[in-house]
Amino acid sequence: MTCVVLISLSVSALASPKLPVVEILGKNYYVYVIKKGDSLFGISREYGWNYDQLQKLNPKAVSPLPKGMKVYYPANDTKQDKIEVISSVDDVAQPLSHIIKRGETVYAISRMYGIPVEKIYELNPGSKSGIKEGEVLLLADNKYTDSQDNAEYYTIKKGDTLYGVAKSHFTTVAAIMKINPGISEKNFKADAVIKLPPRGTGIKSVVRKVEEEKLTSFSTYKVEKKDTWDTIAEKTGVDKSDLLEANGGGADKPKNKSLITIPNIETSTVEKTIVEEDPRELTNDGIAEIYDSIHGIADTNGQREFKVALLLSEPSSRKDLEFVRGFLTGVERLKQLATKLNVVVIDGNRNSTDVLSELSDVDPDLLFLTTEKGIPAYLSEYAEVSQTPMVNTFDVKNDLYARNPYVIQLLTPSNYFNEEIAAKIKAEYGDYTLLYAGNPDDGDQLASAIKDSSFASKVKTVSIEALSQYPFREDGKYLIYGYPTKKDDVAALLDAVKEVKNIYPLTDIAVIGRPSWIVYDETSMEERFHASNVLIPSRFYYDKNSMDTRKFENCYKSLFDRTPAKSFPVYACVGYDASLYFIGGLANAEFDINALDTSNSGVQSDFELYRPGNWTGMLNPIVYLVRFTPYNTIEKIAVK
Repeated sequence: MTCVVLISLSVSALASPKLPVVEILGKNYYVYVIKKGDSLFGISREYGWNYDQLQKLNPKAVSPLPKGMKVYYPANDTKQDKIEVISSVDDVAQPLSHIIKRGETVYAISRMYGIPVEKIYELNPGSKSGIKEGEVLLLADNKYTDSQDNAEYYTIKKGDTLYGVAKSHFTTVAAIMKINPGISEKNFKADAVIKLPPRGTGIKSVVRKVEEEKLTSFSTYKVEKKDTWDTIAEKTGVDKSDLLEANGGGADKPKNKSLITIPNIETSTVEKTIVEEDPRELTNDGIAEIYDSIHGIADTNGQREFKVALLLSEPSSRKDLEFVRGFLTGVERLKQLATKLNVVVIDGNRNSTDVLSELSDVDPDLLFLTTEKGIPAYLSEYAEVSQTPMVNTFDVKNDLYARNPYVIQLLTPSNYFNEEIAAKIKAEYGDYTLLYAGNPDDGDQLASAIKDSSFASKVKTVSIEALSQYPFREDGKYLIYGYPTKKDDVAALLDAVKEVKNIYPLTDIAVIGRPSWIVYDETSMEERFHASNVLIPSRFYYDKNSMDTRKFENCYKSLFDRTPAKSFPVYACVGYDASLYFIGGLANAEFDINALDTSNSGVQSDFELYRPGNWTGMLNPIVYLVRFTPYNTIEKIAVK
């Protein structure tokens, strides 16, 4: 962008006078020593100074001016004429970019930054055909402000500190941490992107009456024989330090009959607005204390009561009842914790006023939602305003976590799920020939993600009926992706694969199933799964034969005199795994949500929360490939 500036200045005003400069009361003044024949008017013409201001500041300088006398003029006020700016360039700022992580899509990134998808395509034309992990997307070629909260994105530079960035942008460390819950002094590193709140956010100021000294003019004093700086200060009523400051520091004793400068200073009481700074921002320990305060981490010597609210979308449904029972089963297992736990069940199937009123009364430290489709806007707002972590337990299509820093996406979002599985398949089976079997499904995003992962061999599509006629090589390796979803169609595909394996016993063949296949692992289908070496992508797997599962079921039965209801997922187990992870994990992490460790001991699901951006919510990226081996064993392969 071109900047046009019109300037009207005299030549003499543009050049800084080559004169000594002294600092008095925090302001700089030029010092001119009078020569024979000098006049104030001539001096003002020579240096482009304002004559009236020069005369006012030096009232005793009257003609004829004595040789050796000093006159003063403000060093920061040499402009005699006005500068008129017609147009100017916006604040210079570095471009905003984003390093793509696995599972991210252009849409997800646009939601995270509040930047239209079309703008990202415009700046990155190649992104329209797909993006890859590790690539850099240009999001804005200059400073970009999020229209939702009027916050500016900032890329941390080498040497930056939280305090330094806060001060330079006229905000506070606390304000930066509030808008970026993922940020602390420990992970404040170069190249990371954060949000900066609007200038002035968090700044506190007070009006106070203060004594202020103001220099009104200069006069001259002729030193007498017995004068010292102390006696001159006493005679003139001017502080010795001000005298020395006005005379360039001064000698040990002023020279007899020399002319020295006497600054005339007035003291008055004025009201000033003073910015109050939090002293904690000046030390690492203090900043850690601010972090704890923002995240509700309090040192209570193990006596803290941790309040959890379970907000049920359909309290009488099997899903919600089983989730609560499973959650309480986990609480039973956590009896050894020193933390006092208070679990409150709230009926979410009411109007927003009643729900918010009860939430306000409970004031939970952690909130779980059981809705499977759509999180009400008022709950999202409640979580953000109250800074209460809110766990989206079941809705995999919701992307509130991308904009709300207090939303936790428990089940891996669809786009991450597909990309994670596709990357794993490419890594394990990249040298296989990929066959798509069955009627193509344009809505199958997982099939598209696997195809886009660029297998080395040619991708082909065959019908189930023609599968046995396909020219398999004895030394070949084939990965068959099954389109069917209905149980009978799945059985027909696996029977066709079994026939191929009989014809080509030495050929390496594996089958990728649709995620919905996992519900078919009863006896008849499980045998087919093993025979065909099936891998099923899934967000969960409930191994009914494991020791942990038996412990869970025994504890559940002892509490409720029944076994967990069968479902996909097992709703009781979702509650159980979630309670163990969040309550047990937070107790170990001193209730810091950012310090939760990875869970790899879940009965049905494991969790590893992370924030895509420092200002976003959290999500769990762990998914599985459940492999039914030819040896009648089942492998639960975690994909991260």
